[in-house]
Amino acid sequence: MDELEPLDPTFVQEILSRPPFVNIPGVINARDLGNLPSQSHQGSVTKLGYLFRTAELSRITEEGIASNNNISLFRNSSFSLGKARINQLGITKVFDLRSDTEIAKYNSPSPVIDNVAILHTPIFKTEDYSPEMMAR
Repeated sequence: MDELEPLDPTFVQEILSRPPFVNIPGVINARDLGNLPSQSHQGSVTKLGYLFRTAELSRITEEGIASNNNISLFRNSSFSLGKARINQLGITKVFDLRSDTEIAKYNSPSPVIDNVAILHTPIFKTEDYSPEMMAR
């Protein structure tokens, strides 16, 4: 099998700065789940800016808002960082779906973010569905 060439970092950054991806410093794979077709209401789509999904938040950055008042949810939004970005997006609740085992394994407890309730709601209490375990 031929070895794959690494992706160009500029290309990757360009793709990840476009919808549905959302820039939240310190958080990977953040996406707005808006504009997806409804399965129950033919012809309708989900609301933009209402529901997001991300990887775990334990590495979210602490920095606050810089001095740029031109707010854009998707395009190169480097004017705010990490926890401030969560607040800026209007996120007030986070459902942490990781198992107790996964949190302990990676020593990655949920962060404290002002004005955000983080609810530990594991889908599986003790099973390990980390990327490493899923790759086996």
